[in-house]
Amino acid sequence: MRERFCRVCGGWHQLEKWPHNCMPVKSPAQSDLPAPHFVSDCIDIQSMHDGQHYTSKAKLRSAYRSAGVVEIGNEKPQPIETPKTDRNEIRDELRRVHAEYNA
Repeated sequence: MRERFCRVCGGWHQLEKWPHNCMPVKSPAQSDLPAPHFVSDCIDIQSMHDGQHYTSKAKLRSAYRSAGVVEIGNEKPQPIETPKTDRNEIRDELRRVHAEYNA
């Protein structure tokens, strides 16, 4: 027989014979709907990138993606730039340090 701890009375009950008075009370804030909360796509915002007004979050993010911009927050978005590493500079610095400490 499987038992589980009851948060209502503080005792242990069998799962098949759970007492009626220990059933959790449903708070009035809960809904019977299968999905009571959803996030809408509607928004009225001016883009910080191109200054246009958008009424859809998806269209705003699509415009950001097509411009190569990453949406971070309230900051003005910047294009993504990966820094180029100069391997010759790194190699020269390693040689200089190696010569300095192994001489």
